Amino acid sequence: MAQFNPYEQYNSVNFTTADPGTLIITTYEAVIRALKEAQRGIREKDFDSRVKSFDLAFDLVCELRSSLNPEKGGEVADRLNSLYEFFTREIIMANATSDPDRLNPVIKIFDELRDAWEQARKKQPV
Repeated sequence: MAQFNPYEQYNSVNFTTADPGTLIITTYEAVIRALKEAQRGIREKDFDSRVKSFDLAFDLVCELRSSLNPEKGGEVADRLNSLYEFFTREIIMANATSDPDRLNPVIKIFDELRDAWEQARKKQPV
């Protein structure tokens, strides 16, 4: 029998009721955490953590990419699609070459994107 976990229930409700901006910011933060954990996994030769972290980061970027709507998003969606494609390639190559530093530009850009979304949300009327 599964145990009740109020934290998981809260997160589930939080995600199903969150606005798109919050979901994007939360996903960016999860990608950043996964990439930093993948870097740690490479450096410390922690294979299990490395695999899980790369898989999670890759899956999240693919989800971000698949959620783009080129018809509504226009040029912004096209640019994000190109960035997500670049991120996907870099994640694959960093894993294949065991080069944790290759993830630094990806993390930096995700940080900047997250900050931009946070600023946009602050300017949005409630």
